[in-house]
Amino acid sequence: MLRLLAWLPLLVLTVFAADKPAAYSTEKFDKDIVAFEAADKANPPPQHAVLLSGASTFRRWNNYAEAFKGYAVINRGFGSSKTTDVVGYMDRITLPYHPRVVLFHCGSNDLNAGDTAEAVAGRIHEYLTRLRKDNPDCALIIVSTSHAPVRRKVWDEMKKADALFQQIAKSEKGVTFVDINPALSLPDGEPRPGVYASDNLHPNEKGYEGIIALLRPALDQAWKDTAPAFAK
Repeated sequence: MLRLLAWLPLLVLTVFAADKPAAYSTEKFDKDIVAFEAADKANPPPQHAVLLSGASTFRRWNNYAEAFKGYAVINRGFGSSKTTDVVGYMDRITLPYHPRVVLFHCGSNDLNAGDTAEAVAGRIHEYLTRLRKDNPDCALIIVSTSHAPVRRKVWDEMKKADALFQQIAKSEKGVTFVDINPALSLPDGEPRPGVYASDNLHPNEKGYEGIIALLRPALDQAWKDTAPAFAK
């Protein structure tokens, strides 16, 4: 009974994802996706690499290659995307790469638009299910929402979402949750001075330095854990 209760939240999320397929905006983002596909055709990215999947925090990470030095990294963060969009475009900018490790950072835009933490977590669970259908050994690192100053009104919903992300990580093999807010927030939860860009939404260079310090150990561990499967 205790095990059933532990799995109940994820069963609810899975049902939600199955009953309500993700809707996404081809009109808004198709230019970005076509550009990614053109780049892939001109210079095919490696299979079984590290994939950055999500929204503009990844897109704006200019020195990500240096930050993740030692790994082949494909950055497919785009625009002000929501989890609906990232899931919707999986067939074009996620699944073809057969990534070994995915860092997933998306959901804040959904919450800011009025979506619920449960809906966001449900779509991330759907993303994981589809990711592993033909790539069962892929590791997923779910990156927390960031409690940016301009998103204060949805901080509570972000905390709910992060708790659900943690539940997915605890319940699914090869899934890790990383909270990046210690790099961006003070111990009392207020934004850390000097780590956000002028828009008070995205990290600045110092903010990214703090984020990589938290993400890199998780990536190193995920890469190590997947070595037996991808050595074949």
